[in-house]
Amino acid sequence: MQLFTSVISLQKKLIWTIFALTFMLLFSYASKAQTRSYSLVYSDNIKGGSATFGNTLMNIISNKKVDTTKMNDNRKDGNSSYGNDNEDMEFVDIDGNSGYGSGTRNSSSADLILPAGTNTIKIARLYWGGRVADKDFDLTKSANQTIKIRKGTTSAYFNVNALGLDKTPISGAGSGYTEYQAYADITAFVTNNGAGTYEIGNVPLSTGSIGNGGNHGGWSIVVVYENSSMPYNSVRLYDGFEQVYNGGSSTISTVNLTGLNVPSGTMAAGDAKMSVVAWEGDANLTGDFLKINGNTFSNATNPANNPWNGTITDNGVHVTTKNPNYTNQMGIDIDMFDVGSGYGISPNDNSVSLQFGTEQDQYYPGVFTFCIKMKDPTITLDKTVADANNNHLAESGEVLTYTLKGGNNGVGDANNVIVADTLPSTVTYLPGSLKVISSPGITAGSKTDKSGDDIAEYVSNGNIKSVVFRIGTGATSTSGGTLAANETYEVQFQVTVNNPGNGKPVPSIMNIARITATSDANVKFVDDGTAIINPEAGPLPVTLTRFTANLIEDNKVKLDWGTAMEINCSRFVIQRSYDGNVFSDVETVTGNGTTNLAHSYTALDDIYTFTGDVAYYRLDQIDLDGKQNFSRIISVKIKNSITTVTVSPNPFMDHINVNTQWNNTEIISAKIFNVQGKEMYSKQLQVNKGINNIRIDNLSNLVSGNYYLQLISPSQKIIQKITK
Repeated sequence: MQLFTSVISLQKKLIWTIFALTFMLLFSYASKAQTRSYSLVYSDNIKGGSATFGNTLMNIISNKKVDTTKMNDNRKDGNSSYGNDNEDMEFVDIDGNSGYGSGTRNSSSADLILPAGTNTIKIARLYWGGRVADKDFDLTKSANQTIKIRKGTTSAYFNVNALGLDKTPISGAGSGYTEYQAYADITAFVTNNGAGTYEIGNVPLSTGSIGNGGNHGGWSIVVVYENSSMPYNSVRLYDGFEQVYNGGSSTISTVNLTGLNVPSGTMAAGDAKMSVVAWEGDANLTGDFLKINGNTFSNATNPANNPWNGTITDNGVHVTTKNPNYTNQMGIDIDMFDVGSGYGISPNDNSVSLQFGTEQDQYYPGVFTFCIKMKDPTITLDKTVADANNNHLAESGEVLTYTLKGGNNGVGDANNVIVADTLPSTVTYLPGSLKVISSPGITAGSKTDKSGDDIAEYVSNGNIKSVVFRIGTGATSTSGGTLAANETYEVQFQVTVNNPGNGKPVPSIMNIARITATSDANVKFVDDGTAIINPEAGPLPVTLTRFTANLIEDNKVKLDWGTAMEINCSRFVIQRSYDGNVFSDVETVTGNGTTNLAHSYTALDDIYTFTGDVAYYRLDQIDLDGKQNFSRIISVKIKNSITTVTVSPNPFMDHINVNTQWNNTEIISAKIFNVQGKEMYSKQLQVNKGINNIRIDNLSNLVSGNYYLQLISPSQKIIQKITK
C-alpha cells in the first residue's frame, strides 16, 4: 500500500501505468525463476554408464477413444499440428481396474536396458510430475506424494514416497493450478530387479480439457550402473526445477552446471552423451531452443526451434520400448543425444552452460545426465646406453650414459608420471649426473641427487640403488606431473663401470627402467625399457631400432621390428606370454648374420586360440653360436567376444555353471587353459540358439590358480577368466 499512497495525487492513468510496469517486472522474474536450483546428485568415474527411460501417463481422448493420430503426429520430425492445450487429456492405465490395477488411477511402463554382463546399480532415481488442479490434489499431503512401482506388469506394486517435491503456480492459468516434479531414491529396488520392464502408477494428475499448457504428466527413471566390461566413463547426474515461460515476450534462461569433470583427450561425437528430462513441452509450438555452451541443439526428431516436443528419443530415434508407445507424450520430454563434438564440451572442462529459450511455449527442465568416455594414455619408455669410448664395450672404470625417453602416444592424459631405474650391482652411480633433457612443465638441465628439493633424486637403500625422475606438467618433489597426448620427455644419468677384480672380464650389464602413470580414471599404466651393453664381454650382437605389436584383425597380431646393425645374428624367435613372465615360442624369423645395414622384419601371430585379454611379446635373438639375447617386453590388448557369459561359482572347487547366449544351435568345444596356455580340460557340448545353462564337472584335479574358460565353435568364441 505504501507505493500507491505515495502517488495518490497522480492521475488514474499514471497509477495504472506504474501498476502494470511493476506487475511486468515481477512476472518477468518469475517466468524464469528456479524453483530449485540445479545441483549435482551423482558424480563418479566408473566402468559403466547411465540409462534414462520413462513414459507418459496421459493421452488425448476424442470420441471416447484414444486419438492415436494426435498422439503420433510428430513421428516424422518431432513437429506436430497437435498439442494438449484444450484437449480432453485422460489417464493412461495399462494395468486396468481389477486385481492390482484397482489401486491405481493411472499406469504406464517402459524398459530399462542395461549392457550384457554383471551390472552394479550405483544410483537409481525415480522422477514423476505434471499438472494438477489444487482442488484435486493438495501436494503438501504425504498421500499425494506417494506413487506405485513394480517390476514387470503382473506382480504386486510397491509404494514409493517422495524424498522431495518441487512445485510452482502455472503462469497464465489463473489461480489454482500447479506444475510439479517429485523424486525418490529407488536404488535398492532396481538393484534387486535389474533390467527389464518397470511400471509406474497412481501419480497425482488432473484430467480434462484446459488451456495454458493443458493437462499432462508422466515419469522417468535415471539409473547409473557399473559394468566391468565397459570402458571408464565420467558420469554426472544433475536435477532441479525451473519454469521457462515467455509471458508474451521472448524468454532466455541460462544455467551453469559445475563439477562436470570432462576427461582429457579429444572426443568424437559419441564419446559424450547427455540426457534431459523436461515437462510440458508442446510439439505444435515452435520458437523454443536449447543451447549447450552457446551451440544450438538439434537432431532428426528434435528441431532447433522445437526441442521440447513431447518426444522420448535416443540420438534422434523414437524409443519404442514402452507401453503405450506414443511418439508424442503430450507433456514430457526424455531425450538422449551425443554431445562429444559440436557443443563446446572440451577436455578438462569443469562446467557446462545450458541456455533455455522460448517465444510462445512454457516448459520445465528437471533432470540432466552426462556420460563422457574417459580416454587412456599410452606411455612409452625407450632406454639406450652409450659408453664413453664409443666402442660398444663396457670397460672397467668407464662412464656409461643412460638415456630414457618416450612419451604419451594415447589420447588421454598420463598423470603422476614417474620414471625409475634400478641400477645393477656392476655399476656405481656418478654423483651429480641427473639431467632433464626435455619435459613439459620442467626446466631442462641438471637436477640434484638429494630427495625433496626438485623433481629427481638418487636413492640408496641398502643394496638397492636407483634413480627417480618425476616428469610432466605440474611435477613436484613428491609427485609426478601430467603428460598430455603426444607430449614427450627425455632424461639422462651416468654410472661408472665397476672393476670385477681378479682379472675377470666385465660381465654383461643389463638393467630395466620403468615408467608408471595413471589415467584420469586412476588406472595404472606401465612400460619398461631395457638396455644391455657388453653381453658376455663382447659387443651387443643386434641393435634394435623398434619393436611393436598391433592387433590388425580379431585373430592376428602384426609384429614389426628393425635393426641398425647385426653381429653373427642367426635368427629371431618371437615369444608370447599370458602374464609377461612365462613365454613360449610362436614363430622364428631368419636374421642377416653380420651387417651394418638397417633391416626390417615383420611377422603375423594367429591368436585365434589365445585365451587372455592381453598378449605379451618379446624377441629371443639367437647368435650363430647359440647365445641368446632378449628384447624388451611389449603388450597388445586382445579384442575378445563381448557375448554375454556368467560363471558361478567363481572361484570354484570341483565344477562351474556357465550361463551364456549362443548364436546358433551347434556342437561347441569347452576348454580350460592355464595361464601358460596349456590345455587342462576339453569337452564337446551341444548348445541351442539363445540362452544356455551348462554345468562343467570333474574339475577337482585342477590346482589352485587362475585359468581361462574358452567356449568355441566355427562361428563364435567366448573367453572368461576363472579362478580355483
